[in-house]
Amino acid sequence: MSEKISPKDITVLSATMLIPLWAKAVEYERPDAILHDKEAARMLDMIDYDFTPFAKVKASQVGCCGRARILDEMAQRFIDGHPDAVVVQLGAGLDARYERMGRPAVTAWYDLDLPEVIEVRRMMLPESSNRYLGVSMFDESWTDTVAAHGKPVLLVIEGVLMYFEEAQVQAFFQMVQRKLPGTQIVLDTLFKKMVGRAQQHDALRQMGETPPEFRWGVGSADDVLKLAPGSRLVEEIGLSSICAPRYPFILRLIYKTKWGRENMDMRLMRIQL
Repeated sequence: MSEKISPKDITVLSATMLIPLWAKAVEYERPDAILHDKEAARMLDMIDYDFTPFAKVKASQVGCCGRARILDEMAQRFIDGHPDAVVVQLGAGLDARYERMGRPAVTAWYDLDLPEVIEVRRMMLPESSNRYLGVSMFDESWTDTVAAHGKPVLLVIEGVLMYFEEAQVQAFFQMVQRKLPGTQIVLDTLFKKMVGRAQQHDALRQMGETPPEFRWGVGSADDVLKLAPGSRLVEEIGLSSICAPRYPFILRLIYKTKWGRENMDMRLMRIQL
């Protein structure tokens, strides 16, 4: 692909796709990088967009990379125990997790997003031995494709669920329980204090447009498990455990306190439905 693409021409290149891509590409250049994503750096160079307003964004830049690394590691632990797994990344956007994890030799790896997103993804990151599904995560059809393999299933959901109402998240969990019983999910969760406050997000507010609103947050793992009766927590990690040393000074102080970790830390979880 020789010509660069622009959000002005391809409106699906939204803030929620560009910010994580920018964050990972910037991280790739650091000698002390906590995430190594060569594809992110390559793809960023394909986009005609002025990213200079993000130069002062610190917390979200390292936060995007930290959550990706933690979820990669959780996914790898599942794959280590289930090498014949079927993995589905939901709301894949432009995330190169399959490539970043070394193209795991699982039974099947699917990257799923809306058709218009998958179209752009194919332009910038064509399939290799993984497969793309252009469909809503709330559409049951993709679960039939996954169930047909008859193998253990892992769903990876990053930077997605906080944009939906709790009732929608609950309906999604219950659909998975019904269609793919025993599935494990690795996901990130937003703390409750950020719900309704997307304008306070240090990167989203730099986009020069009204950002998508945060609609779902949790206080603890119990707030996730209650949405899917019978589910259980496999592991949970706070984002500050890996990102705190790179956060701005005030945030570093906050995360040294028990209150800060309990009320202002993003929680990354692996749950079994």
